[in-house]
Amino acid sequence: MDGSDVSSATSYTLDSSQTKTKYKKRKLQYHQAKKRATRELMRALKDPTIVLIADWLKVRGTLRKWTRVFCVLKPGLFIIYKNQKTHKHGHWIGTVLLNCCELIERPSKKGGFCFKLFHPLDQSIWAARGPKGEAFGAVTQPLPTSYLICRSPSDESGRCWMDGLEMALKCNRLLMKTLHNQWLQDCSGIVVEDGFEDKAMKESNYSVDPEDEEEAISEMEEADMVEKVIQETVYVSAPPEVFGASGESEQVEEVAEENKSLIWTLMKQVRPGMDLSKVVLPTFILEPRSFLEKLADYYYHADLLSEAAKENDPYKRMQLVLKFYLSGFYKKPKGLKKPYNPILGEVFRCYWHDPSTDSRTFYIAEQVSHHPPISAFFVTNRKSGFNISGTILAKSKYYGNSLSAIMCGGARITLLNRGENYIVTLPYAHCKGLVLGTLSMELGGSVSLTCDRTSYSALIEFKLRPFFGRSDCINMLSGKIMLGKETLADISGRWDDTIYITDKQTNETNILWGPIEVAVAHRLKRSDVDFDVQEEFESSKLWIKVTEAIKACDQEWATIEKTKVEELQRQKAKDLADKGKIHQTRLFDLDTNSNMWIYRHADYRPWDIQNDLFQYECDFIIQTKALHKTPIVKSNSVRSLNSLAVSNMKDEEDWTDGEETPSDASLIITKEEDEEEELGENDAVCKNSTVILNEVRAVAKLVNELNDRMNTISSDMLFLRSKLISGDARWFWFSNSDCWSAATTIVVVAALVFACGWLFCIRQLYSGNQVRYHKVIFLFSITFCLSCTMFELIIFEILNFLESSVRYYYLKLTLYLLLLLLILVIPFSIAQYTLRNIRIIRESFVNLLSGISWLLFLYGFWKFGFPFPALSSRFGIFSIENIISRVGVIGVTVMAMLSGFGAVNCPYTYMSYFMQNITDSDVRNMERRYLKTIDMILTKKKKLLLERRGYTSVESQANWLKLVASSILSSSEGSGALLEEEINYLEEAARQLLTEIMEMNDMKRRLLYSKTLRGRYFDFLGYFFSIYCVLKLIMATVNIIFDRVGKVDPVTRGIEISVHLMGFDFDVKFWTQHISFILVGVIAVTSVRGLLITISKLFSIVSSDKWSNIVCLLLSEVMGMYFVSSVLLIRMSMPAEYRSIITDVLGELKFNFYHRWFDVIFLVSGLSSIFFLYMARKKYIPDKGD
Repeated sequence: MDGSDVSSATSYTLDSSQTKTKYKKRKLQYHQAKKRATRELMRALKDPTIVLIADWLKVRGTLRKWTRVFCVLKPGLFIIYKNQKTHKHGHWIGTVLLNCCELIERPSKKGGFCFKLFHPLDQSIWAARGPKGEAFGAVTQPLPTSYLICRSPSDESGRCWMDGLEMALKCNRLLMKTLHNQWLQDCSGIVVEDGFEDKAMKESNYSVDPEDEEEAISEMEEADMVEKVIQETVYVSAPPEVFGASGESEQVEEVAEENKSLIWTLMKQVRPGMDLSKVVLPTFILEPRSFLEKLADYYYHADLLSEAAKENDPYKRMQLVLKFYLSGFYKKPKGLKKPYNPILGEVFRCYWHDPSTDSRTFYIAEQVSHHPPISAFFVTNRKSGFNISGTILAKSKYYGNSLSAIMCGGARITLLNRGENYIVTLPYAHCKGLVLGTLSMELGGSVSLTCDRTSYSALIEFKLRPFFGRSDCINMLSGKIMLGKETLADISGRWDDTIYITDKQTNETNILWGPIEVAVAHRLKRSDVDFDVQEEFESSKLWIKVTEAIKACDQEWATIEKTKVEELQRQKAKDLADKGKIHQTRLFDLDTNSNMWIYRHADYRPWDIQNDLFQYECDFIIQTKALHKTPIVKSNSVRSLNSLAVSNMKDEEDWTDGEETPSDASLIITKEEDEEEELGENDAVCKNSTVILNEVRAVAKLVNELNDRMNTISSDMLFLRSKLISGDARWFWFSNSDCWSAATTIVVVAALVFACGWLFCIRQLYSGNQVRYHKVIFLFSITFCLSCTMFELIIFEILNFLESSVRYYYLKLTLYLLLLLLILVIPFSIAQYTLRNIRIIRESFVNLLSGISWLLFLYGFWKFGFPFPALSSRFGIFSIENIISRVGVIGVTVMAMLSGFGAVNCPYTYMSYFMQNITDSDVRNMERRYLKTIDMILTKKKKLLLERRGYTSVESQANWLKLVASSILSSSEGSGALLEEEINYLEEAARQLLTEIMEMNDMKRRLLYSKTLRGRYFDFLGYFFSIYCVLKLIMATVNIIFDRVGKVDPVTRGIEISVHLMGFDFDVKFWTQHISFILVGVIAVTSVRGLLITISKLFSIVSSDKWSNIVCLLLSEVMGMYFVSSVLLIRMSMPAEYRSIITDVLGELKFNFYHRWFDVIFLVSGLSSIFFLYMARKKYIPDKGD
């Protein structure tokens, strides 16, 4: 080797070392630049001042509907909110990642400016989390996955958005040279698609350095090595369970003598109706485990949900889900024990191994609130195909001798591969015998289990022991499985033993669940976290000393340790308050839309047997080990997965709203063809990918067609159902014999009521010499008939006398006929009779002027509803909603005025306290005054007559009255007009005296009557109604001030109070039906009777031969409106299950408004009546003493 070779080798070595040094320096600069870019992007995301544009836009959803949203444009991000409250949780909808988007102007036939953000490779453009780490977006219409179409109101604002998006895209590409994995670790709110390829690298002639490629491969291998070492929480087998035997023996506990004093001390601290969640309970009644752990008792048979997920028949799926639900109640502690109240931030976790699927069911729970005490939990086994999410608000109510532990809230069972959600509720635990009787505990209340997709549901009632029931009547339940409103099967049995199911069609009875001995043998094995690795706030470690003390039967030690745990919670809350902070939940977030707490790391993807391996838990995060990384689906339904898959493969040419042009689709196809030409050597791979993509698109197209057909079938079924219910299918009504028999019953009853109305008019209203018009009597009678028929159909609704569709049809027909009378026939007739009584109007113009008057009435009637929350014209001017809303206001006003006056006048009339002590001398004195006044009238009339005939006479008077009269006559001679005025005044005084004499005689008779047995009865009624009047006025005031309207009908509420307070057991449905029937019947009869009496009095006062027919028609109008408003108000007195048809017939009315309006008018009427009656009584008392 010569010198030149040596020198060249040396120079090569130096160059190589310098190159490596420069390479390391450049690599260091590269990492620093990457971190700086990430920090800049995070700062731009979290800084509220870095906003390019923020304004309202309209976006188009997957269903081709436009929604107005508030959009915020930041560098690299396009964030969508429901409104301008961007700083609050629950308003974020989604975030578009601009680094993977292209921007294009989109032609549109509609006004404004339209543009489109889309992914060139038809991939997702959305981030998985929101700016504040939100896992779920606000509820709105679904948005497309691979594109977003936006519309601004004007061309100028649209151009401004285009310029801003172009700038955001450019700024984003300057910051985009970063590794996605590190970005995911540092940025909790942004997710970049793994399959994204930088467009800048693709468009440039860039060649990959082999050394960099080898380094990248080594980094990937290192990452895979790290992934293979899974960090999982250490679990050990749970301690053996303790079971209480089924039956009454385990429902009863004898309290030790030393503990009875503690119970009495506790009883002194509480009062009936009080919530015991804030009361410190003694430790001897505590079960040695936390409430979070007790909630895990429901999942020892989670393998039943695995069977339900595999079942294809939805009816059998419902049975299996119900079987799983009922399997969680039979385990009971020994004696009557209550678990620990979890402290704020307490957590618990465990799992069950399912040998049938070789999978694990994980359970995670956290106490998310202490006042009120709210527990959130999440159960998952994706391999078995289900997730369960639940939120429980624990309440306890004290009723004197008993208390109830109420579990508000519920759980949502999701079958992942079916996309079905089953919403379930929980019964309450009822403990009685606290003071008197044997201390015992039962489950009670009605629960529901409803599927949101299949319309299957189950209603189960946990029955309390009857008051006089035997020991074999405890722990009973009954229920039914329904499809819509049709009952398919009945459920019966005992919740701590065997439960049976009876098919309604075959009448075959089988065992749904049990017996318990078999069930206990099939319980899954639970594993708990190793105590040594548990955290401070995990239930087992947190309460360990209290548990040890209870097991050692040392109550003092248990109380001390329990106080330490509670003090720990108080100190933590105090520290947070001193720092001005609030407690932040660790595992769950509150969904403001459903008011449920959602597990942050929930995964709702169906199990992929090709990719998913197993689930595991580490640091309270439940994850899935998979061959390839996949995005976590934060939806609770597989329905969203279908929409994502379909929208990912849709072309723009499939849009059908008439706005689209093929430019967008052709642009995508052209880009794909250009890319295939540029790739060259990878042409075969691209062709294969294109074939696969076309096949996937074909499958997506078939799925779309199938969905369209299913939607068409569903809409046809709904249309057919509406036809059958509303009565538009005339063949149904004419061919159904039940409808004809129902029509016969209704017509016969209506004819009898019509006859009663006719007789009432003839004998009560027109009993004098008034001229009778049969047309007027007919209108009054038919109005009375239709009004009573409405009450009749409401009673039929409670008794379930006819088919629901028949009741709906006849109630709607009756209501339409009654409204036709009130709006058209009666007002026109009133105008007609009024104009005929005016002599200057010719008969030929009466009908024309009557029509004009009716149009004016209709205009005023329509305008009358504007100040009230009546419906707008979009429902149609003559729609039943618009008419009833206005008729109801008038009727409720009349009813409230009469009710307010009657509530005050009734005790004023019946109570002996308000009666004046009238003696015979009082009556005789008043009669003397009356006779003297009559004598004076006769004298003056005689004088007036003599003056008119030109005579004068001087008569000697024998008594002082004649002397006074002669002096008056002598002073007023020749003044005939003055004499006439004096005579008129004296006649008016005579009438008043006669009225007072009649009232005094009536009062005297009432005093004598009040001393009889029947009079004392009415006196008692007067006192009773006075109390009712005061309470009603107070309740009306409270309802007005607090804007309160009752949610539960009074019958059901009364039965619930009797069950809790008295310890009675009722068949709630049976007694609710019958008591509601009696109550509504009494209301109907009382309303009819009271209104008829009022009509008779008004008619006798204001009627005459000339105006009697007009008065009768006016009373008919008022009567019809009165009864329509009665139906609106009676609806609230009926249980919820009997309101459905009435609500459907009456339409979309604001029923709460009419109750509030009734309270307002009733309060005004009642107070006014009290004032006027007081003034009348005050004025009458001095007159009596004169």
